[in-house]
Amino acid sequence: MSGMPVIAVGGKGGVGKTAVSAVTTKLLLKARRSLLVIDADPASSLVYALGEDLPQTIGNLRERIIEIPEEKRKVNRRPIREAVQDIISRNQKGFSLLVMGQAEGPGCFCGLNDLLRYGIELVSDDYDATLIDCEAGIEQVNRRCIQEIDQLLLVADTSLRCMETASRVQELARKYCKKDTLKAHLIVNRLNCDGDKEHFQRHAATYGLDIIGFVPEDPNVQRFNTRGIPLLELPDDSPMVSAMAEILGRLQMVKEGELRGNMDSNPYPANTISQFNK
Repeated sequence: MSGMPVIAVGGKGGVGKTAVSAVTTKLLLKARRSLLVIDADPASSLVYALGEDLPQTIGNLRERIIEIPEEKRKVNRRPIREAVQDIISRNQKGFSLLVMGQAEGPGCFCGLNDLLRYGIELVSDDYDATLIDCEAGIEQVNRRCIQEIDQLLLVADTSLRCMETASRVQELARKYCKKDTLKAHLIVNRLNCDGDKEHFQRHAATYGLDIIGFVPEDPNVQRFNTRGIPLLELPDDSPMVSAMAEILGRLQMVKEGELRGNMDSNPYPANTISQFNK
């Protein structure tokens, strides 16, 4: 993998977009990537899926600039890059975390998205890769917030309505992205055992979507979510982790040899999953 790629994960709400982002984080860390993770969804779901507490957010920074004159003067006296770096959370798990958060005061998200765009443009070069869990739907792309992405991973479940949303996100991303090398791929999530992959391939083609892989229904994901266990700690042989490892390999984001020696140690190995049912 060359350069410092910016990877965005988008799609309709409720399709497992945040789970895909969490497992992608896990696998990029296994490949020893220096990683900036951006939770760009105002709900901040990825923060909790990664087992983190909510840190200072871009929303907090925006509110301080608006409401506290001294804070505005302080930001104006130094590069905005430094202000963004101050709210990046760094942890012992190996990734840095930048969270958009919500706008607490009146008004729209425009200022928030401007700060998010500046953050992506200014600090992503400091990392091997940047992973963005986008807001559900098309809003951030429509606001031209995600302009610097290299890879767009569109997530859909098995409903055709999700493919319609994914197609629209892809269309807008290609319209607004500054990079003509943008690559977009569809991940079909929660495929059950009887799922007809050829059926989904045909329908995806009608929407101009390229399916890069299928992720099977993974009971461990629901089990971990129910118990509040971070998805970052899913076992390496969990169906979703295995499927995403193959997908990231096809996209050349990770190489098989990079993961092979790192997929052995887990806080929750496969033989402990049954204990969660007791």
